[in-house]
Amino acid sequence: MFVTRRAFVGVGGAIGVGYLAARGFTRLAGAPLRASAQSSRRDARLASVDGRLDVDLVASDDWIDLAEGRARLWSFNGQVPGPLLEAVAGDDVRIRLTNNLDESTNLHFHGLHVPPTGTADNIFLEVPPGEVASYAFRIPEHHPAGLFWLHPHLHGSVARQVSLGLAAPLVIRGALDAVPEVAAAREHVLVLQDFELDRSGRPIDPGMGALMGGREGALVTISGQTRPRYAIEQDGLLRLRLLNASASRFYRLSLEGHAMHIIATDGGSLAVPQQVDELLLPPGERRDVLIPGSRAGGVYRFMNLPYNRGSAGMMGRHARLPYRIRDRLSGV
Repeated sequence: MFVTRRAFVGVGGAIGVGYLAARGFTRLAGAPLRASAQSSRRDARLASVDGRLDVDLVASDDWIDLAEGRARLWSFNGQVPGPLLEAVAGDDVRIRLTNNLDESTNLHFHGLHVPPTGTADNIFLEVPPGEVASYAFRIPEHHPAGLFWLHPHLHGSVARQVSLGLAAPLVIRGALDAVPEVAAAREHVLVLQDFELDRSGRPIDPGMGALMGGREGALVTISGQTRPRYAIEQDGLLRLRLLNASASRFYRLSLEGHAMHIIATDGGSLAVPQQVDELLLPPGERRDVLIPGSRAGGVYRFMNLPYNRGSAGMMGRHARLPYRIRDRLSGV
């Protein structure tokens, strides 16, 4: 099912100008700080042409631009997150993965309805260091539209490789995108990731406690940035496609002074928009929200509210983690 034009009648209230940022993160010392801005490279889409999505991905361990400095992370094509891929139902997909890492990796097409065998979404494929693997499959004709993503799924290495930065969003276009109000909205894909880095920008190995409870990094980024700005015209619509590409962190999101209207989830588009004051985004999940621009112009914060995941302790007892999440995805 998909949201119809009628379902949007009467949706009101919204944001004039908004921006995202992070607080409480470890600043990257030893690297030049620069003003954050929307990166044309990260906004670029590698879209299918004539029914074919043909992409080269290179997994590497190198210094990249991240947030307000430089970081030594694992990336696809030298950027974190990886490039935004876009296709439609019925497209043929060809992805060549070059592994320039010092260990094996592979690809998982998270959420796609494609075979888990052969050269499709086969998590048992292994790409050794220095080798190239070709993934090839067809997206079914009636595949639901939505936001999906690519990440490694090699047994025993998934969380570590994802937490080091290997993730790339994938948009499948469909009926929801043809709804006039949705088609007219200003659209952004927001990939939420967290990293734990030392003062030089290198990843810090988690201790046993973090491994047991699920590591959460102090640096929270939004599509590789900490203070991107997103504008919306008065009486216009802002469409945010949200992806939690963190290995362990839960995001409890709230837009300052505004409600959000969920139009799609992991399972596809909703028949009617769901108005919420906040939403919880566990690892791997996606949400698609609309924000109408009927409020006075200004700057509004998009925040990650405190959230305690808890932990299963000895003998199955429920215990609290020895910390609380205080990060904000935005703030002045």
